[in-house]
Amino acid sequence: IASTVVAVGLTIAAAGFAGCYVLQAMKHMEPQVKQVFQSLPKSAFSGGYYRGG
Repeated sequence: IASTVVAVGLTIAAAGFAGCYVLQAMKHMEPQVKQVFQSLPKSAFSGGYYRGG
């Protein structure tokens, strides 16, 4: 049982470190992502979607 608890703890810790790494990477990529979204045509988001009630 103790080894299972240790394995679960290590898995949770690894997931936490991976999450922190992904968040840091996203902060550095933010300007490029904004530029990509600005270069897309506006009709890609506004067309073909029914906004009725």
